[in-house]
Amino acid sequence: MRDLFNGNRRRKLIDWLAIDAWIDSGLYGAWMRIRDWGSAYSTFFGRFEVKGPLKFFNELACDGLTLATGGLLVVSAFALPSFDIARGKINLSDEYSVTFLDRYGNEIGKRGLLRDDSVPLEEIPDTLIKATLATEDRRFFEHFGIDVMGTLRAMAENARANAVVQGGSSLTQQLAKNMFLSPEQTLERKIRELFISFWLEAHYTKKELLKLYFDRAYLGGGSYGVEAAAQYYFGKSVRDLNLAESAMLAGMFKAPTRYAPHVNLALSRARTNEVLTNMVEAGYLTEGQVYAPATTRPRSWSAAISIRRTGSWTMPSTRFAACSGASPSTSSLPAPPSTSPSRRWPRRR
Repeated sequence: MRDLFNGNRRRKLIDWLAIDAWIDSGLYGAWMRIRDWGSAYSTFFGRFEVKGPLKFFNELACDGLTLATGGLLVVSAFALPSFDIARGKINLSDEYSVTFLDRYGNEIGKRGLLRDDSVPLEEIPDTLIKATLATEDRRFFEHFGIDVMGTLRAMAENARANAVVQGGSSLTQQLAKNMFLSPEQTLERKIRELFISFWLEAHYTKKELLKLYFDRAYLGGGSYGVEAAAQYYFGKSVRDLNLAESAMLAGMFKAPTRYAPHVNLALSRARTNEVLTNMVEAGYLTEGQVYAPATTRPRSWSAAISIRRTGSWTMPSTRFAACSGASPSTSSLPAPPSTSPSRRWPRRR
């Protein structure tokens, strides 16, 4: 009985030793295979070892690639929200537009925003297109959403002047800001503007982007788009603008509340001459072609400006009627103040 008992114990002890040995040998074998694979890997890539001065540039390129990969991951965190914004709602003001008619149905004034995108790009004057491109983005049909050379040039000019004297945003970037973003000056907004510009370039043609820019840009006086602005400032369709009027309108894209002719005529004329100079520098026109427009004075205020500037007397009644659901009676309103559509521009002394 003792031998039988001891024999069973020995067999159990030998089984555990066999399992332990199998584990140890398996781990050792796996480690040796990994080491052999590592040696073969090192031997293979050792053929591409760079020595001498080229080693410095190789290390520099490797480190740059690593940093670029990390930067791409960080920037992607801004790209995805930007693409979501681009697929979302377009910026539109909450203000409304009201047209006032007399008892005979004739228009006597407008209040609120003016929007008009009914004019196709093919019917917009070539002078307005060239004035806009020469001033806002000369390489619009060449870049992919951002004008790298224009941005670097603007940075150099601003550093030289120690102030912001020149903008580096492309036309697509301005469109991205107008359509989807707020005007706040922050780094986050600028990065989102950059990625939305890429998104716009990928989903629209250059001509479609140019048409959107002309239709969405704010040009002062509550007018959005070149057609509404032409009706507001000159009392005619954008199709009928001459060179001087096109240059004046193109000059207001940068700061409409500053360069509008009814706000500051002298500054508006200076800006118009600047746009004409840009057209010459861009090769669109010669100096002789811009001499006459640069010395031409606009003859009269638009009737739309005169009516809108004096038409606020009707707003309280109309606002009350719009809120209460009642239709205002034009016969009960006081007589409108006299307007002067043929008002002369001040003469330059």
